[in-house]
Amino acid sequence: MVQAYNKHVVPGRIGGLQMAPHDRGLYRLRTANDASVSIGAVYGYSRKSGVTDRLLAALMAAIRLSVAVTALLGWVIAVFLYRDTPADLFGIGTGWLTLAHLLVPVGFFCIFLTNRRYGPGYAFAQVLAAMGAVGAFVLLAGPEIGAVIPLDTIPTLREAGAFGGAFVAASFIATLAFDGARGPRWWTAPLFGFLSAAIVFPAVYFPALYAGTDPVWLPDGLQYMGVLAAAGILLLLPFWILRRMVPPMAGFGGY
Repeated sequence: MVQAYNKHVVPGRIGGLQMAPHDRGLYRLRTANDASVSIGAVYGYSRKSGVTDRLLAALMAAIRLSVAVTALLGWVIAVFLYRDTPADLFGIGTGWLTLAHLLVPVGFFCIFLTNRRYGPGYAFAQVLAAMGAVGAFVLLAGPEIGAVIPLDTIPTLREAGAFGGAFVAASFIATLAFDGARGPRWWTAPLFGFLSAAIVFPAVYFPALYAGTDPVWLPDGLQYMGVLAAAGILLLLPFWILRRMVPPMAGFGGY
């Protein structure tokens, strides 16, 4: 009965067991080994943490995030540098597709590696910290930003807001999808994550950037969904290669 409960099944008349009615959605892909917290933490068997333990935990969290945030900031810089470099992808995106658009899935790839290693909390904190660092740089640089970055390459406020808002929204949904789909099949989590990001990012980015302007942006947005989905499927290969180098911490059942 304990094993049945852990696997989200309950006694039934047919075959002895049946799926619990609440076991729906992406989380049905999990197994009993996928619990994100330990039994001791649930039932209060662990000792109480003091101020020193909390400070050490916060310090360790900051150290863990530093590498992840640095990687994501490097991706932001690459997106900025190639935002005006045209890309011709088999005739798709003529006139608007750039190398920066093709680099967008790499950002989600970095987030998924963090999610695999540390969980969804760290993954979304990585996104917020990176976007916060970019915003802090813009605010602190102020009028002197032209001395650091050529003014003719600085994106407009609407363009920066559309990209940042779309990336944060897509990262949030993709992080939840990744965490919900993690399980014994290594490809389910990144696949659901990439497909979720492929839908949410263009759905937020294109209306925020082009709504109310002359360009017809809806076909471009639909094409970009396909581009992101295809890029996500291709990125499953490097994810498979790196997954043994980035094993999950205790509490995720090895997934």
